[in-house]
Amino acid sequence: MFGLGIAMAAIAAGYTVASTSDKTSVVNDQTAQMQQNVRIAMNLVSSDIKTAGYGMVGAVGACNQAIMPADNQAAGPDPGSASVSLVTPTPVGTLAAQATAPFVIIGLTAGSVANYSSDGFGVGSVLSIGGATPATVSGVAGDNLTLGATVGLPVVYPAGTQIFWLRCTTYSIGTTSAACSGNAPCLLRNGTAVAEGIEDLQLAYACDGCVTAINGAVADGIIDDQNGTSSFDTADFISNNAWGTAPMTPDKIRMVRITIVGRQPRQDPNWHGTAPTTVEDHDPTGDVGYTLATYQQFRRRILTRTVQARNLGL
Repeated sequence: MFGLGIAMAAIAAGYTVASTSDKTSVVNDQTAQMQQNVRIAMNLVSSDIKTAGYGMVGAVGACNQAIMPADNQAAGPDPGSASVSLVTPTPVGTLAAQATAPFVIIGLTAGSVANYSSDGFGVGSVLSIGGATPATVSGVAGDNLTLGATVGLPVVYPAGTQIFWLRCTTYSIGTTSAACSGNAPCLLRNGTAVAEGIEDLQLAYACDGCVTAINGAVADGIIDDQNGTSSFDTADFISNNAWGTAPMTPDKIRMVRITIVGRQPRQDPNWHGTAPTTVEDHDPTGDVGYTLATYQQFRRRILTRTVQARNLGL
């Protein structure tokens, strides 16, 4: 009996060690996955913000400006994630032959138009030729594109020049299984899930020419000093604004502070995190269905990056 007792104790200890090791392995895997998802989401959003606009002239789809903020609730703390729409370039092909101004027709390499026609590329699409000359497609014949206006002298684009399709791209957070292909929450790009486990997207904007007390709200190439400290600091970013009333309009935006919150895929009843953290102007306690007990059973990672929108000036 004494030997049996020792054997049972050893087995129990071994099971405890194995169980603990297995749980630790699962937690480590989920943490690594969460961190990877946050990095993927940040790289996608920050890359598109860097190139937002890409020489656009006039509206592109629903984007009247290169960056169109959409705060969840501009008049106070957000009860959910923010979103943003950006004019982003998609390379659709290259010039098959040199285009020497004046010209109104350009030829792309074989198959270029067909590769993107299912995505909606065609008449009405906005282009950027070589990232320098904007144009609108008025006609399509195979891989030959007729432009809405003649490109005048002295422009010459050699064969191989990249042609970009400018589109209005929207980033938001999906909160349902249907929106996230079964794995909510997620980061959505034009309604398509591109990163799992992303719980929150918050953005704050620094502008040039938004404050009437500074140069009469005229852009001067310097980020506005929102808090009057005579230095550039975190308080010069605006996270709670409708961006619809002059002088605080989207065309004044020059830098964006992006914050992304990721969480582990599954709840962990043995994990009890800290109290909800307010990111920018989003207070999680105001979210639909929020309960502290459930909130605290998820591990989270927060990543913040400040990005300069390179095609907007400054």
